[in-house]
Amino acid sequence: MTHNRRFVLRGMFRGAMATVALPFLDCFLDSKGQALAATGQRIPTRFNTFFYGLGLTKSLWVPKATGLNYETTAQLKPLEPFKQKINVFSGMRVLVDDNPNFQHWSGAAASATGIAPSKNAQFDSKTIDQTIADVVSRGVRYKSVTAACAGDPKQSYSSLGGANTLPAEASPLSLYTRLFGPGFQDPSKGDWKPDPQIMVQKSVLSVVSEDRKRAMQRLGATDRARMDQYFTSLREAELQVAAELKRPDIVANVTIPAAPEEMPVNNALPNLHKVTPLMARFGALALATDQTRVFNLSVSEPGSQIFVPGDPLGYHQSTHEEPIDPVLGYQPKVAEYNVRSMELYAMMLKELDAIPEGDGTLLDHSLVFAFTDVSFAKIHALDGIPILLAGGASGRLKTGHHIAGDGSPVSRVGLTVQKAMGLSLESWGKGSMETKDAFTELLA
Repeated sequence: MTHNRRFVLRGMFRGAMATVALPFLDCFLDSKGQALAATGQRIPTRFNTFFYGLGLTKSLWVPKATGLNYETTAQLKPLEPFKQKINVFSGMRVLVDDNPNFQHWSGAAASATGIAPSKNAQFDSKTIDQTIADVVSRGVRYKSVTAACAGDPKQSYSSLGGANTLPAEASPLSLYTRLFGPGFQDPSKGDWKPDPQIMVQKSVLSVVSEDRKRAMQRLGATDRARMDQYFTSLREAELQVAAELKRPDIVANVTIPAAPEEMPVNNALPNLHKVTPLMARFGALALATDQTRVFNLSVSEPGSQIFVPGDPLGYHQSTHEEPIDPVLGYQPKVAEYNVRSMELYAMMLKELDAIPEGDGTLLDHSLVFAFTDVSFAKIHALDGIPILLAGGASGRLKTGHHIAGDGSPVSRVGLTVQKAMGLSLESWGKGSMETKDAFTELLA
């Protein structure tokens, strides 16, 4: 039997119902002793992705030691404040089988799906965030939310498969408006009540739902299957409306800021330094107020076009044209851009870790999957792709480790992620990328 804080002892006394509330017991907490929401439910575990282009420089980012207490390398230095909350995976590989190595795409797509893509710029299945959202995002306003810091809605690595990539919010203002604009009711306020427009939407959807049921009864099996696919979006709308009629039960004490001003959003690094923390903050607030449980953030496209004003080449072109320094053994300018990617990742982690929640922070109750498209961008290499996981997934994932993959497929990390998020699956991936071998030493 499952007990929570609403569980009471009931009995009869002289024909009247008597109830006695139980004191707060240890069984009302999870295995890590983490706080519960007012309903007695555990704090939800959230999933985030962070995408950055063009990888890192192997000699500057891979720690020499494995396990705990590995040294902080030059390119991981921006992540030092979160070292104990991060797992670093080196030596991971994408196996393309009979498919081409689509430059700047194969690595990104394979990391997100466990499948080497058969087409350029398309995913061969749902991305990992959508698979996880199917399980963890039931009963919230948005199944997932995606944002692109460089201002291009196509810079989204969240997809239902094929050409069905979900567009990203492309500015802090558009992200804020979607999350906290019309229709948002702040669950931290005492005067919360459903938006009247949502009640109207419910009525409309109820009528359509009844029509749908009658129509489905008269169709053959093939047409029923087609109509069922067609009505999937309608069912998701019904779920969203149902979520918006129910006050979210939250633990975090947050304040929703005023809407941001319009601001430049592009690939210029100074602008990214302003936009990224804002978008990360709005995403963190959305998670903390249970508007969504899956948030995706990208800072570039694969083959990143990030640039520093005054640099005639920019990041991507530098990876191909800058010579390798014969003394250093790497491309100095590219290495500087690599570090900037980690600085942007640290900005996201900072916003998640800044929100207290229960006995930890929002980051502690999250898992952040940071991935990229290549290892050595100069030759579009797919062996040694860096993957970084941050957050403890509400105590389900041990952190602070460097794991040497030794040529393992990147899908091993994806399988580990999904198990830590509570999904029940034995394997993940396809072809040579299919694996049943999660990093079980990290699973608590």
